Amino acid sequence: MRRLHAPTLAQWSCEHRWKTTTTRSGHDDVVRMRYLTCRHCGLKVKNEERLAVPWNEQDLVGMVRSLLPEGRPVYLRDRGITELPLSGLNAILAGHGLEIHASKGRDLKRLVACTDQEGRVKSFGLFELRRTSLEALGFTIGPRHRAK
Repeated sequence: MRRLHAPTLAQWSCEHRWKTTTTRSGHDDVVRMRYLTCRHCGLKVKNEERLAVPWNEQDLVGMVRSLLPEGRPVYLRDRGITELPLSGLNAILAGHGLEIHASKGRDLKRLVACTDQEGRVKSFGLFELRRTSLEALGFTIGPRHRAK
């Protein structure tokens, strides 16, 4: 691990010429660390780079809900979407009790290329955000009966 020291008075007045090195992606929301070293005075500065865009499941669910109002079929092609990783999105949305239901639709010019779990591409036109049933998520409704 690099040890960083407070700048000296000479380093404060330097017109720095920085050499930059970066680490690989980090943990949590820190993407990587950036180390700046002045080529003139030798000052070393550490900077954390964080994601500038929202990047978690709640943000994804919000984006999907804004594109697909729940219970209303929508042509995603009309909203500029030409490709969709449908099975991957449904895997994430399942944890939130949602799924994207896709159907062919009638207009061939409005089809969207969707990839399934095996990576095959199928075309669908209409997409609808639906709530998944509790049974599909592994929950049971009502009291459980035990065999005696």
